[in-house]
Amino acid sequence: MSRRKIVDSASSDNTYSLIASRSRIFLFNVLPILVFSFLYFSTYYNVLNEPASIKLYRLLRIYYVLLSGFILGASGSILQSVLRNPLVDHYVIGIGSGALFAVYMTVYFYTYHPLLIVLAGIIGGLTALGLTILIAEKLSGSDIAYVLSGIGVATLFSGASSFILFFIIVKYPYASLMTTGSFSIVDSSKLVYVHIPLLIILITYYTLAKKLNTVIFGDDFAKQLGVDPGKTRLLGVLVAGVSSSIIVSLFGIIGFLGLITPHIARFLLKTSDNRLTIPFSGTIGMVILALADTVSRSITTIVSSEIPAGSIISLIGAPFFLLLLISRFTRWSK
Repeated sequence: MSRRKIVDSASSDNTYSLIASRSRIFLFNVLPILVFSFLYFSTYYNVLNEPASIKLYRLLRIYYVLLSGFILGASGSILQSVLRNPLVDHYVIGIGSGALFAVYMTVYFYTYHPLLIVLAGIIGGLTALGLTILIAEKLSGSDIAYVLSGIGVATLFSGASSFILFFIIVKYPYASLMTTGSFSIVDSSKLVYVHIPLLIILITYYTLAKKLNTVIFGDDFAKQLGVDPGKTRLLGVLVAGVSSSIIVSLFGIIGFLGLITPHIARFLLKTSDNRLTIPFSGTIGMVILALADTVSRSITTIVSSEIPAGSIISLIGAPFFLLLLISRFTRWSK
């Protein structure tokens, strides 16, 4: 069969399937975002007899939590599709640790400024991602190779970050909270920068999702459909790496959120179609992070000070990651 016939066959969806696909996107993504955002906003922000400054703080915190959850969830889905590995996210493969180390170094040598730390975070996150991919491909390129190389790179940058932290804690006290991700300190200076990863994902989403659907089935199949698998992977890695690095540079490391959301999305949707799973992973990430932040600011403060939302996410994500790891080993041993 010629390439033209393959393309025609692959793109010959009827009107009903197109309408059904768009309806599912609305049903599983747009509608939940609107409903959940309204409920979350109305219960947390609309409190009577509070100063305008408190309401502004609440509004910014809500907005940052929802955007961060969506970006990290969508980035995790993109990474898993690009690397064809269900065990990865920005935390597992070291992007978060690399970005945080670069932020700490920037604060140590210069000062804390949103523009500087965002640029540093991108450089650090992409450097760690590049090292992980390089080492993993040198080993075997398998799922476990990526996990092991990611853990090694993450440990390296985490250790360096812990060392630098002792020198910058006086200069920037909030730095200690960034190791586990927290939204307790928010201000409007981050408002511009948090939209950058959102725009990157939204602009590249549809084109990238369709191309990733072909790459999943192998490079030869993708090439038959006129898709360059190398450029597609590079674009996906850059989108996910830059987006998650920016969030880490602004709010700290929120581990495992990008790992668990794609699995939940694929389970609920009963499909691996990236046109559906990428935005739905973002929606699930938004909900999970909002719930974690609610626990952080409401329940934990009753018995102690506020526990960072990233710590609560890790309590859920780490066991999920271990279960995935065990299931992969069990499958290979048979």
